[in-house]
Amino acid sequence: MATDARSQQADALLKNLQQRQGGQLKIFLGGAPGVGKTCAMLNAARERQQQGCQVMVGLVETHGRADTEALLQGFTLLPRRVIDYQGQQLTEFDLDAALAAKPQLLLVDELAHSNMPGSRHKRRYQDIAELLAAGIDVYTTVNVQHIASLNDLALQVSGIRVSETVPDQFIDAAQQLVFVDLAPNHLLERLQQGKVYLADYAATAAQQFFQLETLTALREMAMKRVMSHVDAALKTEQDSKAKRSDYRIQDKLLVLISNQRDHEYLIRIGRRVAEKRQMPWLVVWVDTGKLQYQSMQQRLQSAFALARELGAQTDILRGPSTLQMVLPYIVEHRINSVLVGAGTRRPWQPWRKPLYQQLINSGLPLEVSVYRADSTPTPVTTPASSSGTFGQTAGYGFGVLVTALASLLAVGLHRFLDSGNLVLIFVLAVVVCGLKYGARPAIFTALLSFFSFNFFLTEPYFTFNVNKNDDVATLLFMLVIGMVCGPAASRIRRQLLLLKTANRDSELQRDFARQLTVIHQTDTLWETLATQLKQALRCDVHLVIWHEQQQHQMPELPHPLLAIDQAMIDWCRRHQQMAGRFSDTLNASRWTALPLLVNAQTTNSHQGKAQTIAVIILQLPERQQVLRPDELDLITSLSQQAVSVWQRIELNSALESSKLKAEMEQLRSALLSSVSHDLRSPLAAMMGSAESLQVLDRQLSDEDRKELLDTIMLESQRLDRYIQNLLDMTRLGHGTLKLQRDWVSVDDIIGSARQRLKRFFPQVELDYQTEPEMPLLYAHAALLEQGLFNILENAAKYSPDGEAIKVWVSKVGSPSQTICRIEIEDSGPGIPEPLREKVFDMFYVVADGDSKRHNTGMGLAICRGMIGAHGGTVKAEAAKSGSGSRFVVELPFPKPSTGD
Repeated sequence: MATDARSQQADALLKNLQQRQGGQLKIFLGGAPGVGKTCAMLNAARERQQQGCQVMVGLVETHGRADTEALLQGFTLLPRRVIDYQGQQLTEFDLDAALAAKPQLLLVDELAHSNMPGSRHKRRYQDIAELLAAGIDVYTTVNVQHIASLNDLALQVSGIRVSETVPDQFIDAAQQLVFVDLAPNHLLERLQQGKVYLADYAATAAQQFFQLETLTALREMAMKRVMSHVDAALKTEQDSKAKRSDYRIQDKLLVLISNQRDHEYLIRIGRRVAEKRQMPWLVVWVDTGKLQYQSMQQRLQSAFALARELGAQTDILRGPSTLQMVLPYIVEHRINSVLVGAGTRRPWQPWRKPLYQQLINSGLPLEVSVYRADSTPTPVTTPASSSGTFGQTAGYGFGVLVTALASLLAVGLHRFLDSGNLVLIFVLAVVVCGLKYGARPAIFTALLSFFSFNFFLTEPYFTFNVNKNDDVATLLFMLVIGMVCGPAASRIRRQLLLLKTANRDSELQRDFARQLTVIHQTDTLWETLATQLKQALRCDVHLVIWHEQQQHQMPELPHPLLAIDQAMIDWCRRHQQMAGRFSDTLNASRWTALPLLVNAQTTNSHQGKAQTIAVIILQLPERQQVLRPDELDLITSLSQQAVSVWQRIELNSALESSKLKAEMEQLRSALLSSVSHDLRSPLAAMMGSAESLQVLDRQLSDEDRKELLDTIMLESQRLDRYIQNLLDMTRLGHGTLKLQRDWVSVDDIIGSARQRLKRFFPQVELDYQTEPEMPLLYAHAALLEQGLFNILENAAKYSPDGEAIKVWVSKVGSPSQTICRIEIEDSGPGIPEPLREKVFDMFYVVADGDSKRHNTGMGLAICRGMIGAHGGTVKAEAAKSGSGSRFVVELPFPKPSTGD
């Protein structure tokens, strides 16, 4: 309960925050035309203008009223956009001009208006939503009958169905909902005076819409809607301040719809019920595998679009039976209220109970509400060439064909088989028809088989008379079996189709997930997603991405996009909503655009909203009239998987970047420390010796003078080695180290490194052992000598006095690839096992303090780089005997050439 309270408070705070973002919306609501909504809007705008606010009129319809035109004086009017429609020049609200002008307050009349074809959006409330998103305050007007959830109620009151509606969510998002009222009798007087409509239309309006009882009912509806808005605002404010203490677990409402008939009235009722009882609601359709005609798909898409507009969650369940799928769903989502239609009575199937009665008898603690549409629901229309009232025409033709074939086969086998066996041929025909075309054609085939068997295979032949009782029993048996097996085969067919669809989707997702596991680049990710969607939807699919403000398509489009297609992509990216074909925005495009969104928490976005990382564009076939819900679900599912992988790639990239920055900072600090110490030490020794020679020249003996000169020489050589290491490190880091290979002997390289070591460490002995007749190496001798010298120098620094450094050279490997192994072992303190890999890191030194022995930490790192440049490896191990370290260098010998 406490958790629920915190959740309600969080939702309320989020709603308040969303309302404060962007522009502010103020709606002037009336019960009927002519109550003064536009005048009230203009008067309120004038008050804002007098307070210093920049006000512009985007569009105001005066309908020839002089008082309304007078109120427009003093306002800046935006010019309207001219649209050429069917040879006529028509004007429409110019959204782009309003966005470019960007006033503080814009007046846009008639919220429920439908825009002309060719406009960016299908409806005017979508234009206003874009204005609000741009930070522009908007005043607008609407009548109560245009609110979507009240559309059916307005039909009952007035007898007129309003086609232009505004989603309740849009009305709920308004900061202010102002009720503009005028008594019905005064409104009728204004109508008679010609102040509402022109004289020609006023008489018609008075007979149809402007009736006293109708206006009174609409006035009451408008008042209740405004009161509901005020109550919701008060509750939101109370919840945000945690002033309520009577929180309880919230109920949930489920609305079950069908694609067999128009159930949009159910969705509107569900919205009103959910709003009145302040509970979340869901709209669900169950796909039982029955054949879906184009009109059914359009009906379903329209119903789901309305449900989403009214604020419901939508879902599709798939299974053999509506009841079997709905009951577990109700339990899983803890639903306690269900709203269903009354359905259609089936006189030929009296044993089948309506869905609402099955829900009541289910034993679940449910409140089941049943509604029947006041007007006759619009029947499903199907193409005459492919369907009829009782199913597909092709199914009945197929039934005639298989019955004819079964009859021919049965007549041919009549001499060899008895009637009981011949019946199975006709039953098989019924089953085949049921599997292919469904229950009704199968029942038709069963009846046709009954008459065919009677006509051709029972005595007297070629008549419908039956003389034998056995034949009567056979005919009845065949009819019953056919009537049972046909529908059963139809159910099996539906289940197989559902299973096939589910398996196909699951296989696609499983295959996609398997491909995603090995993807580490975003370009590969987008190409894989486009390929998978193309395979799933069987249409052209591309992804539009942006890199450094440049737009790219993956895969590349064969032809450049049209201007309307590019505008669709830009709008989809900016507003993070579906655009193009099958939408209400820029639907003249042949493409459909869907945004690929990622939460702000996983990006560097500071706007507190999702980020569009790509836009999916797809071009479905022209014959397809709707984007089916299952297709949209599949796109969403695959896209979510791709987004998760994109987040993983971005996270890995960020981690690598932060790790690289940390390593760079560590290297910079180590370099500064090393340079400040290892440059200063030899320079200080050289300067001290030189100063002594300069100041104490005559006082120094020849031995002291020689010692000082030797110090200068040794420290200068040390400084030269340090600078050489820095240069080698730089070349390795930038990849500019060039190999000048030649045939060299391992003995020569070891001997050269040994001589260099003697100059700096004359007291160190080298115990060198090698196999006889070692092959030559094809290598850069100087670099290889430098790498081995760094190991020998490191061993000399840490070896105790009097202990020799041991070096072994051997040949290992297979005949096809031999390896030169060089092992260098000292008798020093050794390297702990966890640190044997870290010693090859730049500037890393095992010992601390004075025991560093002037070690810069670069020698072994440079050694690994030089050995690696030759295709070799170097690693640190424990000494074979006693303490100390052993470094193993392996270099490949050139492969022997094979002659022809």
